[in-house]
Amino acid sequence: MDTRNQSGFSLLETVIVLLLLLVITGAVFRVINLSTERSVTEQVKLDMFQEAREFMDQMTRDLRLAGYPNHRNFAVGVLTNPMVNDHRTAVGIVKIAQDELWFEGDVDGTGTVSVVHYWLDPSPANNCPCLKRSQLDKIDGDPLNGQTAASYQVEVQGVTNPDTMTPVFTAYSNGAALGLPLTIAANGANIASIDTVEGRLSLQAVSIDPKTKKKPVTTLVTTVKMNNCSQAAPMQQLSCN
Repeated sequence: MDTRNQSGFSLLETVIVLLLLLVITGAVFRVINLSTERSVTEQVKLDMFQEAREFMDQMTRDLRLAGYPNHRNFAVGVLTNPMVNDHRTAVGIVKIAQDELWFEGDVDGTGTVSVVHYWLDPSPANNCPCLKRSQLDKIDGDPLNGQTAASYQVEVQGVTNPDTMTPVFTAYSNGAALGLPLTIAANGANIASIDTVEGRLSLQAVSIDPKTKKKPVTTLVTTVKMNNCSQAAPMQQLSCN
């Protein structure tokens, strides 16, 4: 068989084919990479939202038990005087500020009054700014100045409220926002009149969205109607009566 007139691909044609294959392969891998990055970003956003949602649910459950058990649940003469200092009774909200919420209540249903403290740590260290929570048993002593120092656990990271100047906590009485901060010692009547607490969280993810080239952000808001069994103001008409 005469093969002298048969020929294969030239070097140039081979190079062109290889270049085309490289371009196509590169495009395919780029699409795969973008899809992977988007998947990771969406998972981060989902985790961030879930973390914030769990925090809001925890805060809601806690607040609805603020002020229980109160002095109405005890026979006359059982509690020490002043009753607000007795570890068996919860005074309700102790302090509320734009970045802090502090109250007493049997939040576990165990019969033991806890001092619950939420605080926005603005420090940029240790994955903060972040929201922290402390829960300790109440001891006999002044609710504001005589309790064990808070022992915090991080609840939510990536909080951007300090940057946007958005308050985390807002207190309302009969639909009107109250000026904060308020404490049981200095603002007893206002503390006792609080019927609604709003929590607002602005969060930013740690990773950049490959599509927008920005870190994803989300905002959650929860509003808690309270049975405010407060002992902040004697003779105050309370919703839990």
